[in-house]
Amino acid sequence: MRYRYEEDGILPNGSTLPEIPVMNLVFVRRDVRRGLAGETVVDTGFDESIYANTQLAEFLEGSMPVKTADLQTLGHRIRCEVYKVECYLADADLKLSVQLREVDIHVPGQVGDPSEDVIVGRAILNRYLIRP
Repeated sequence: MRYRYEEDGILPNGSTLPEIPVMNLVFVRRDVRRGLAGETVVDTGFDESIYANTQLAEFLEGSMPVKTADLQTLGHRIRCEVYKVECYLADADLKLSVQLREVDIHVPGQVGDPSEDVIVGRAILNRYLIRP
């Protein structure tokens, strides 16, 4: 499996940010017969499977977390609820291509902790041969 790179923008000083690796994922909740599809950012510095943004956290509302876990960042601990959700790798048209089985999604509990993007970490990348 391969992921692609996208431009990340320009800083106020005019310098260009490096391209970021992205992949399309589809999350499925069979209990409510709903899915959520979109682009995610690949982050090899994130040890876990998925770190939710606000939209993914809202998609999981009403389901039960399987546990809580603490994630460490620079000088900050993030308490997360962890959900198990069915997940698929999708192509550019968001059509399902590879089932990743159930993945752990870490949903931060504090306002301000969710990322702007859904982040895919090494727990998924190391389970499959996924490369640029």
